[in-house]
Amino acid sequence: CKLGLLDDLDVSDRRARFPFAGMIRQIEHRTTRAGKPFGILMIEDFTGSQEVLCWAESYAPARDAGILEEGKIIALKGAVSVDDRTEKRKIVGSSLKELTLRQGKNGSNGRGPLELSLWVSRSGVADLETIQSVLTAHPGNTPVLLHLQSGTGKRATIECGEQFRVEKSEALATALGRWMD
Repeated sequence: CKLGLLDDLDVSDRRARFPFAGMIRQIEHRTTRAGKPFGILMIEDFTGSQEVLCWAESYAPARDAGILEEGKIIALKGAVSVDDRTEKRKIVGSSLKELTLRQGKNGSNGRGPLELSLWVSRSGVADLETIQSVLTAHPGNTPVLLHLQSGTGKRATIECGEQFRVEKSEALATALGRWMD
């Protein structure tokens, strides 16, 4: 679920848990009056940011596993409710886990296509021209997939034509590093 579209979720079933993912932007480590640890995370995805409350049963294992650090990308299940005082929606998080990059996918020895990602709002013609010149400078047999991501979470994948197939190498990875998944 997208954090920026939290108000669109159907929260009529109080037991419903929604999947969320995002980067931890800020974290407050706290303790209850009874001495149990809990945390308040500010997580952000490409649609917005949201505060997530994590009680001890979810917080402590994630903290002990080293997951709760600013800059880490996490996935969680969230119970969404409406705050009686502010009328705003809030998330109580559980089942926290770190999301990591798949290994070997785009490396010089990785099998499969070379995958590049561009954010529509941050990329322009100059980026595409740079990618085109790098791809044509490294000809080979490996197909290239170009993932285009919008700020609203929509994603499209384009398989580049045969003239853009490449030979994977460290030089190619260095030249395209900022666009590689």
